[in-house]
Amino acid sequence: MPASFRARFRYKSDEFLSSGAGKQLFLLFVLSMVVVLVHTGLAFAFSLHNPENTFGGRFWFYFTRILDAGTMGGDEGTAVRVISTVDTILGVIVAGLLISSLSGNFQERLEAIKKGGSPVIEEGHFLILGWSEKIFSVIDMLCDANDPGRKGNLTFVVMGEGDKVEMDDALRESVGRPCKLVVRSGSSVSLADLEKVAFSEAQAIVVLVNDTDTEDPNRADGRVIKTLMALYNHANGKGRMDKMRVAAEVMLAANREIAEIASDGRASVVKTNDIISKIILQTSRISGLSLVYEELLAFEGNEFHMHPAPQCAGQRFGDVLLDFPNGCVVGTAKADGTHQLNPAADHVIAPDEALLILAEDPNITYAPNRAMGLAQVSIPGSGAAEKAVEHMLILGWNEKIFPIMEEFDNYVGPGSSVTIVCQMAVEEQQKLLADKVGKPKNVDVRNIDGEFTSRKLMEQLQPQRYPTVMVLGDKSGGGGSEDADTRAIIALLLLRDFRRRSGLHTQEVCSEILDPKNRELAATTEIKDVVISNQVVSMVLAQVTQVPRIRPVLEDLFQSEGSETYLKAMSNYVELGQPTTFEHLILAAKVRNEVAMGYQLQSDDAAKRYGLVLNPADRRAPIVPKQGDRLIVLAEDDG
Repeated sequence: MPASFRARFRYKSDEFLSSGAGKQLFLLFVLSMVVVLVHTGLAFAFSLHNPENTFGGRFWFYFTRILDAGTMGGDEGTAVRVISTVDTILGVIVAGLLISSLSGNFQERLEAIKKGGSPVIEEGHFLILGWSEKIFSVIDMLCDANDPGRKGNLTFVVMGEGDKVEMDDALRESVGRPCKLVVRSGSSVSLADLEKVAFSEAQAIVVLVNDTDTEDPNRADGRVIKTLMALYNHANGKGRMDKMRVAAEVMLAANREIAEIASDGRASVVKTNDIISKIILQTSRISGLSLVYEELLAFEGNEFHMHPAPQCAGQRFGDVLLDFPNGCVVGTAKADGTHQLNPAADHVIAPDEALLILAEDPNITYAPNRAMGLAQVSIPGSGAAEKAVEHMLILGWNEKIFPIMEEFDNYVGPGSSVTIVCQMAVEEQQKLLADKVGKPKNVDVRNIDGEFTSRKLMEQLQPQRYPTVMVLGDKSGGGGSEDADTRAIIALLLLRDFRRRSGLHTQEVCSEILDPKNRELAATTEIKDVVISNQVVSMVLAQVTQVPRIRPVLEDLFQSEGSETYLKAMSNYVELGQPTTFEHLILAAKVRNEVAMGYQLQSDDAAKRYGLVLNPADRRAPIVPKQGDRLIVLAEDDG
């Protein structure tokens, strides 16, 4: 049946009133004017007494009464008082409606602001898409990288799919650097939401894996891939995204190629699980390595710089090692993205090659130094290095275990073994390892289904018998990062107890901790090597965001092929007890086909980083090496 006039009128009026504050205020204004005009007309029609008999005078007379009830106190005559009373009552109603309208619309506006719906008007900001616990460290690292002396000049725009108020509170509570934080709630795969955060006006973009997606790595990577597609195909980004620095993380190595295709090779895509896995593995095998990586990846100490050095073109790599007094030369890099870590001493530096130099900042000094050469340096004799037989215990299970197993098999010799303890059926463990890693060449794998925080299980396992122990952040029990860290710390306490009871002092233990707040607790269990997964990923992403060309260098640094970071006994380079200098150690390392980056003079003082020094300031200061002192080098093997 056709709608009645009343129904149609109500529908139209509802539609009009719901269309915004502007129309509501306009309606109230029109109603007020209609009332005033009607009453003014009645005053003329009945020749009512009025101080002013002009139209304007009568209009003002009734207009003031609709605005303020107090003005009718001096009215004379019954008719005037009746009209004024009606006028005032209607004025009270209009005022009430006005206040209600303004209050309701103001509340709606506040709710919209809380939801993060308004567009961002910023330029030159850092845009972070996605929400995870890594976001706090990413912001801190980027603040350190972009002129640490600046006070709050950097702007970070964050867009996640969570509640804006909750994200705001978390950022303000956890970000430790002065900066401007702008938060919006939205989806990074939505073209409209990307436009809302002014992505095309940013100076750099970081795409993070959502914490809510980490249980399904393919789902997590899928969102990152779609985000890259949205960024590089958005109409607003045409002509701008080509020069934009974009760094993104993926969890699975297999998805890295797809993400690069999505960005047409323009984004720097980092395989975060692979990098963390390799850092954990290398750190578990080499005591003190976590401190080296912590400094290499942070912006507060020494990091890698690509330094153009045209004055070195045509010279051999081994001849320029001492020419930079405030930096350690570790390799070469070309504009096309190729690089060499630890090239041969006789490698001739090409005109299009820059030098990879470990230094505190890009202000690297060139001062040719020919006081000593490789030919003048002799080192203690050493035989050819062979891959050692190693036995490792892994407590816990997560996605990082697959690249760990693959890399460990590449590092060690035949006859090595790995024992894995986690709350997963042995058959399932074996199936997953077979599907994702294959059959190891050098390692025998033993799988145990059990809770590694159980003393009873540990008594059966006797963990002190293993020279190397790795504790992974295991979320299988539920509870997220905090629960995983709690279980890891309990495992570390049990390991410490077994070491003490057996009188063991030489066990290498490395633990993965997810939340940086739990690092100090983990360190109280008497282990030096704690890898903070989220923080390391943040550091890598910040480095890659600042200098996209550094990504392949970092990935090369963490894999078993080529040169990796080692801490080797000083006795490999000089006679113990005999005075030497870091300049001499640089050349001695190159005689062994290695490059030196620093040293560690044995110390138990955690405040002094256990005696570790990267890129020493005084290269000619005397050093008297003793047993336990080590040189930090890039080398192809640990011999």
